Amino acid sequence: MRTFSFSFPFLLTSYSTAVSATAYFITVFAPGTEVDGTLLNAAGQGFYAGTSGPATYCPPSVKSCPQVGGTLVYAGLTGMAVEVPGGQAIYVAPSGQVSYTAAHSSSSPPGSTVGGWFNKTVVSDCEPSRDVLDYSFGGVKVCPDVAAFMAGTGASYQLYVGTQGFNLTDCIDAVGLSLKPAPADVGCWQYI
Repeated sequence: MRTFSFSFPFLLTSYSTAVSATAYFITVFAPGTEVDGTLLNAAGQGFYAGTSGPATYCPPSVKSCPQVGGTLVYAGLTGMAVEVPGGQAIYVAPSGQVSYTAAHSSSSPPGSTVGGWFNKTVVSDCEPSRDVLDYSFGGVKVCPDVAAFMAGTGASYQLYVGTQGFNLTDCIDAVGLSLKPAPADVGCWQYI
């Protein structure tokens, strides 16, 4: 267990943790909506609310596949927390869909962007302050526009951000995404 202490003239703060997380679960922070606190799972190169878990794959040639630990990402949504060589990057498609690359590939659609995420602190009179991840160019949105191939999976909303090419309606504007520390460094071999 690590303990960190910071001392200032009239303030002493201590922080203890049993796990030093490098990977995080993603939840939606949208107070007062039906999606607030909803866990997002990776499936079909997108992030969805309502599924029972992520879509993953581990080839038979891998002798020791990691136990699937949910959809895990690295801080700042820089990539998926996977074991596959080369990893899987997270990008924003021109349509605003937040997606991730296929395993062993850095390819994304023309006009896609990597990055643009920033941390912000949400301050409320009624709740404790909270750090969330937001998107620089138009905010975080969850939309009921779920791909047809996801029918029957329970997927109810898909993660998007505001881009110049974003044109969906009936979306919920989220305040941001909460990153919750995970107990593992990887979520799976690869997400599909």
